[in-house]
Amino acid sequence: MLLKPSSGSGERKWNDYGVVKTPYEGSKFIKEYVERFNTVSFFNEYAGLLSIFYVFGQVLAPYVRIPIHGSHLDTRVHVYWIQQSRTGKSAAYEFTKKLLAACDIEAAKFTSGSDAGLLGHVREEPEFDDDGKPTGKVKYIIEKGLLNGYKTLLFDEASVLLDDKKAYFSEKILYLQEAMAPIGSATNDLAKILKHGNIQVVSGVSIWATTFPPKDIMHHVLEKGFFQRVFLYQNDVSNEQRQTTSEHRLSGTYVPVPDKVWGYDQIAEFILGRRNDVRDRLLKAAKMTLDEWEALEDYERDEISNRHAYDIYTVDESYHAALLNATSDYYEIVNQIRDVNVRETATSFIPNLENYTITFSNIIATIMGSSVITADHVMMSTEIIFDNLHNLVIWLEQKQDFKAKKKRDSSLHEWKLSYGKCKRMIHTRSKRECVSKKELEKVYAVDQGVSVKTAQRRLSKLTESPDADRLMDGRNAFIALNW
Repeated sequence: MLLKPSSGSGERKWNDYGVVKTPYEGSKFIKEYVERFNTVSFFNEYAGLLSIFYVFGQVLAPYVRIPIHGSHLDTRVHVYWIQQSRTGKSAAYEFTKKLLAACDIEAAKFTSGSDAGLLGHVREEPEFDDDGKPTGKVKYIIEKGLLNGYKTLLFDEASVLLDDKKAYFSEKILYLQEAMAPIGSATNDLAKILKHGNIQVVSGVSIWATTFPPKDIMHHVLEKGFFQRVFLYQNDVSNEQRQTTSEHRLSGTYVPVPDKVWGYDQIAEFILGRRNDVRDRLLKAAKMTLDEWEALEDYERDEISNRHAYDIYTVDESYHAALLNATSDYYEIVNQIRDVNVRETATSFIPNLENYTITFSNIIATIMGSSVITADHVMMSTEIIFDNLHNLVIWLEQKQDFKAKKKRDSSLHEWKLSYGKCKRMIHTRSKRECVSKKELEKVYAVDQGVSVKTAQRRLSKLTESPDADRLMDGRNAFIALNW
């Protein structure tokens, strides 16, 4: 059965979600987390929920592989958040960054730089003899970049990644897509061949990208595969909401955060406690101690996590039915889209939404302190993802309708200019003002720098629309505009 956003304001609020409303300790944690998040980034509660999944996904990433037939997922969550400037996006990351630090997770920021910044580079270092004198020789040392290892990576004002005119940024998109592939997969193994050494990067990075709405965002969403790999969250903030936010922010001047609100250390303590539960299950299955685990290289740990993918969680008897219901809900909402291009794009998002449904379910089970992933966990995950898809579809349709209207208005303006240069006359039977079809085609062809045949083809489309009519007087054709 198709999920529906709750009534009232027309959409579910964050505290309407099942994951928030259970009587368990995990739901209390989520409420406390979002309450603390709201002291920094105002009225961005849905982003606060995403922040929970983002942090937990990174914390669990070294230990959890989610098997799917012969392949697997990991728990990382990659967020691309589109929202107007000065509405709390950067503040949200500042909160998340502080929390990551409390969880001992590295948080890096990327704004610009070369391939070396992301993948790494080879630097020269002079060699010295036993007396400390330079030998004239150099040794080459590989230093790996930001995408290497387990960390989080912020792209603030990430619209720069969408700049088609700069091949530099197009290459970065490819690297990021590879970094987002499941840890341990062949695609996730990034490589760069250099003159003095090859760099090989296995990425456990979680990406958090934020941007204002770029003017040409529809082109990128409709045509680029990057958005099919991230959790795309788009939110419009009205002027009324902005004013409410301003009033809330100003009223907090010199007002301390209440003591009852959890601090970063308390939130981190809960997260790390749940992480330790998962890690201990892995270590028990691998029959090794924590000291032995920490002595290993990352690739050795990844091999162990892959080997014990089935030993960390189990699923209940209704788990798979709940997943099938989730994807049925997603397809049902997408199949209602009128525009073919938007429907095709939204459909291409669904495999990624299915992946996040699975991943969120694992994280929810972890938050709830359960090693068994249940149908309830899947349904909690589905609610959150369904609402985002619902809002995303509305946004895509609005953007596409606006784009089509803008294109139509531009076309009508071009025809109107050419029409105004033609000899006007009154049609004998209809008494309507019109111009000669042949003359209009010739004038339009000159005005637009196209052939007469192209002008004829475009005029034929125009007369098939409600905007113009083709009138006949004997064997002569005329055009009358309807605006």
